Formats: sequence, C-alpha cells, structure tokens
Amino acid sequence: MRYHRFEDLEEYLPGGHEGVVNRLLVGETLGGEGEVSIWHGLLAPGGHSDPHTHPGSLQIYVGVAGEMVVGDDETEEILTPLATAVFPKGTVHFIENRSDEDAEVLVISAPGLR
Repeated sequence: MRYHRFEDLEEYLPGGHEGVVNRLLVGETLGGEGEVSIWHGLLAPGGHSDPHTHPGSLQIYVGVAGEMVVGDDETEEILTPLATAVFPKGTVHFIENRSDEDAEVLVISAPGLR
C-alpha cells in the first residue's frame, strides 16, 4: 500500500494554465507505476487551461467542488461535483472556472502523465 497525506504533496503550477494549482495524488513515483496518474486541481475564479491535448493518454475530469466549464472543439458542459468528462487520447480540451468561487477537480490520466 502507498499512502500520502494531501497537505504533504507538492504544489505544481502547470504551464498553459492560469489560476490553477495542481497536486499529484497518484503517479509514477506515488503508486501509479506509469499506468495511471491522478491530479487534484484547484481553480481560482477565472482559472483555466489553454486548449491542449494529451496524444498518448485518455483523460477523465471528475468534479469535486464548485462548478467549472469543460469542453472540446465541439461541446462545452458544466462540471459539477461527481460529474465526469472523458476526453479520448488526442482530444483537444480545456477547463475553466467561470464562477466567483474556487472549484476543485480530479484529473485521471491513463497512461499516467508525468
């Protein structure tokens, strides 16, 4: 078993994102063995990612708190707590907090992102 306390995990400010703070919960060195990664994202009001893609990984967003807009080249949806958005490998996608409150998301990638 691998166990990690959230507050002990290092904050990461991803490139191509503004107002977003990530923490790696599961990854290559944290029990994911490269097969999966799980990131926690905190998006401040106005926080967002630029449209981007992960050519080698399926990506799943799971809403934790607040509301965010997620989308691809064709569709936008509101991601609320426990709602999910699935982006197949190579799909251009984005996430944005258009609300006045912080929002939280889990980002699951398979294979894992580094």
